[in-house]
Amino acid sequence: MACVRPFSALRYNVERFPDLAAVLAPPYDIINAAQQQALYYRDPHNVIRLEYGVQSPQDTPEDNRYTRAHATLNTWCEEQVLVQEARPAFYPHRQQFTWAGQTHARQGFFAAVELAPFDEGDVLPHEWTLKGPKDDRLKLMRACLASFSPIFGLYDGANSGIGELLERATSQAPLATAHGEEFDEVLWRSEDAALNEAIATALSQRQILIADGHHRYETMLAMRDLLRTEFPDAPVTADLNYAFMLLVDLHDPGLLVLPTHRLLLLNAEMRSAFCRVASDHFTQEKLPDLRPDAVTDLLARHEGEHAFLYYADHTFTLLTRPKVERNGLPLLDVMVLQEDLIAPLLAADPAGVATLERNVRYTHDLDEALAAVDSGEVQSAILLNPTPVQDVLTLAAAGIRLPQKSTYFYPKVPTGLVMYNLRPEVTVG
Repeated sequence: MACVRPFSALRYNVERFPDLAAVLAPPYDIINAAQQQALYYRDPHNVIRLEYGVQSPQDTPEDNRYTRAHATLNTWCEEQVLVQEARPAFYPHRQQFTWAGQTHARQGFFAAVELAPFDEGDVLPHEWTLKGPKDDRLKLMRACLASFSPIFGLYDGANSGIGELLERATSQAPLATAHGEEFDEVLWRSEDAALNEAIATALSQRQILIADGHHRYETMLAMRDLLRTEFPDAPVTADLNYAFMLLVDLHDPGLLVLPTHRLLLLNAEMRSAFCRVASDHFTQEKLPDLRPDAVTDLLARHEGEHAFLYYADHTFTLLTRPKVERNGLPLLDVMVLQEDLIAPLLAADPAGVATLERNVRYTHDLDEALAAVDSGEVQSAILLNPTPVQDVLTLAAAGIRLPQKSTYFYPKVPTGLVMYNLRPEVTVG
């Protein structure tokens, strides 16, 4: 099972940055070019300059986003913009946010988790990854010997006592805060050896599911192997043998999972094939009077079935069928959607060139999905319920990975609250 340890964070100097909001950033993989520029100039010390620096046509092997991140990191450490903690700790974290008019608070803690290949079963993936993002992350980690953005991991904390332990760890004054327009972040530092060991012991009986950051985890595995070769005398407790994670109990009331709706680019033949494809597997009911603001509630009422809403030509069609298991395991809506709707629709392309990458887009924003159809940007949308996290863990433990974009955990974990040093002399607790 998972080996979770305290670590010595690399972090912003809170004496210089009493509120970290201006220097934080979202994870690099959801930042577009405009957001990158805005973050770059929000503050000269924003973490974007380390995590996702701008590129230039004049970049060379000697001067590029990775070498500039390395130089910036060294400068910020010399100038005490960033400081290296002297002693290992867990870093409890609370993120308060608003979604759909409701306020939520998600509690977790930053920790080091011993790296292990997925087939060993200590850390579980639930989605497939692509090669390109891993190459990019490896170049950045290699240049900086640091990881700036945490992996988001989930554990089943039922009957573990971890919640009560974290309450004790957060009873003291916080280490840092960040107050933004859409979020409030509070960070603590727990150096209580007995408390930390109790948390680690409780988690030693649990598996960890990667909620977000599959590319980063696989990159850190590759980085570990490189650094073990380069630093053969590094101790087994060196940070390089561990991954940097934010860990959250999958039962946490603030854990919000949004559905990821599918936007379909369909030619005439594929559109005409929809009714035939859908009728093979689902009961269909047209809902001409359904209002957009009633979509979420309607789908929720059908969460006991496999249920989808197909939207095209300003009309909703409800698709349902009874839920079943497969080989004693849950069969999730995203699996049914991929196998019995998306794949057959793509196969109906007479030219044979339709693919997921070319013909399917994704959004967790319902209004955005409907607007894309109404504007003609796409021809139709398939709307669905959120994926149950407990079922994701059950399938992951059985070695089953889900279709891409099966989950969207909101909000993303910010980059810059704490960071992780991969130099061989830095060790976990």
